[in-house]
Amino acid sequence: MATPILVPPVNSSPQPLKVSLWLTHAGESVATGDRVVELLIPGVTFDVEAPCAGTIISCECQPGMEVTTGMILGWIEPLDSETVSDWNTED
Repeated sequence: MATPILVPPVNSSPQPLKVSLWLTHAGESVATGDRVVELLIPGVTFDVEAPCAGTIISCECQPGMEVTTGMILGWIEPLDSETVSDWNTED
């Protein structure tokens, strides 16, 4: 089961939040906490970290796109997807 990469809560700002740069690309492996995408509020740049270890399977938001808190930036296929799927399955 894929895990979303979400826009984290950011301090209130009248300025739009934009995707600046993807630091990883679809097909690349990441570890939990790796920087995967850079977001920009004019004058402030910050990184979004991988929520889990795995492989980036898609980058949904392209550079220059405006985003909001909670929006899905992309998806990661966790390293141990069978364990994740089994954990979420009810018997």
